[in-house]
Amino acid sequence: MSNDLVPEIDKHINSKTVLANIKHAALIVDLGGVIARVNQRFAQVDNDICEGQRLQDRFSEQSVFGSVANVTKHALGMSGLHPCRIQSKHGGTENTFLAFFSLLRSRFTHKPVAILLQIDDRNARLAKSLVETQKLSQLHNSALRKLHSDGIHDPLSGLKNRRFMDSFLQMQCDLARRQLLNGALVIVDIDHFKRVNDTFGHQVGDQVIATVADTIRQRLRESDIACRWGGEEFAVFLHNAKEYEAISICEELRQRIYSRHITHNNHDLSVTASFGVALLSATDTPQALFSRADEALYVAKKQGRNQVSMAIQA
Repeated sequence: MSNDLVPEIDKHINSKTVLANIKHAALIVDLGGVIARVNQRFAQVDNDICEGQRLQDRFSEQSVFGSVANVTKHALGMSGLHPCRIQSKHGGTENTFLAFFSLLRSRFTHKPVAILLQIDDRNARLAKSLVETQKLSQLHNSALRKLHSDGIHDPLSGLKNRRFMDSFLQMQCDLARRQLLNGALVIVDIDHFKRVNDTFGHQVGDQVIATVADTIRQRLRESDIACRWGGEEFAVFLHNAKEYEAISICEELRQRIYSRHITHNNHDLSVTASFGVALLSATDTPQALFSRADEALYVAKKQGRNQVSMAIQA
């Protein structure tokens, strides 16, 4: 341990005061990665740690940075507070912690002098949540790859088919149950579609379905999923959308559908659509979620069509 380490840092910052104002386990390391000062709460994380040790000898980094040394390097080029996930080298995966690092600068020259590492020592729940999120993400991607190999597109609309959406909604409900996902399910129904078929024929009806599907596809974000549920009905899942955002997207879609024109025998044909929206809750099953969106759609139809209706939250 270097006796000169703390006094040298304290020429530029008051390291003792910095740590005293932090309620979590925290430590300060110099720019070479050597621990300069540790607060008392850190004993709950590692009771053998002491000043003068190298941080990388006590912990490894388990997320995007790859190593504690890389955390130090990245801190020099960053401002603000940044998350990482560190694991004690003297314990199992249960000793994995969510941590935050930030750069400490001289109060005189504003040059970097040390790095502050704060550890949220409620590690058990947080570490479990992080690991569970990673596992769910892997399962999610695996399931999506399998679905892609099974024929998942509707040939007329080019959107995903109902088989895909059934499986996709089950995955979203599983994630919501673990409080790892928000979102909204939207049911879109073309108004008076039977009249279009009866008046202009099924070929024009197919053209209407393809046009509405294209309008939906153009507006949605990359993370959203749309499918042709059946007939003139579509299902759309808006990823991580809150109520205001879901309604805003649906209103824009409603206006875009109305503004699209289909030419038939030198005449322009326009259609409208009604929307039922249900926010995903932690207690939802795919059936319950769809039922609430469908009930909201019924309200939109009953109130005159060509409008957006939000379901009562579960």
